[in-house]
Amino acid sequence: MKKFILSALLPFLYFLSSLLLPLPKPAEASAAETDYACIRSENVYLYAEENSRSGLFVLPYTYYVKVLAAGINYCYVEYLSDGPYTRKITGYCKTSDLTFVDYVPDRPYLYYTFDVTYYIEGSSPALSGDGFLSSITVTCAYYGEYRVGSEIYCYVLRDDTFGYIPRPEDLEYELNDEYDQHNSEEPDTGVGNFGGETEPMTPAQIALLVLLCVLVPVIAALILRPPKKPPYETEE
Repeated sequence: MKKFILSALLPFLYFLSSLLLPLPKPAEASAAETDYACIRSENVYLYAEENSRSGLFVLPYTYYVKVLAAGINYCYVEYLSDGPYTRKITGYCKTSDLTFVDYVPDRPYLYYTFDVTYYIEGSSPALSGDGFLSSITVTCAYYGEYRVGSEIYCYVLRDDTFGYIPRPEDLEYELNDEYDQHNSEEPDTGVGNFGGETEPMTPAQIALLVLLCVLVPVIAALILRPPKKPPYETEE
């Protein structure tokens, strides 16, 4: 009889206890599923191909690339956008070099331009000021840097053409602090909180909990109660 009671009530108790478990909040999207990744190292290259021998330039530190396709070893990314002096460029970054984020940055790319003046060699001083040009100044859009030995070059867009020029000595740009701002806004989940935040118990769950508190002692009393002695002695 006790086995029958247990076999009948245990599934029911298991069902009730499962209803009491609060549902966890949906997990946030995985980092690899987001659209942007932050450059958190000062040596993250944009490659022309999926190999480390095709590096074009080092991406600006603290800024972002847009992830077009994520891979195990390399991600296909986009940097900058089309503008008066800029043009978007695509290439590859090592996946391990990128820090994926779950937000859209307000200022993902560095927009930095500077002027470069080219002087015409051999121009006659007598012709200067009479409509003859002795120098030409052009505006370049800065994309990143490339080091060759002890020399540092800038990868720039000049008149719709990409190329390298020596890095200006006074070149400086403002770092992007969006990553630090978002990172500091994340709530502390606490030590040992492996399941994330949970919803508070609903009134129905509270009622089920009360019902379990009532049923468990009753069921325990039925199971542990000793069997009644027969009204008469059985003959051996």
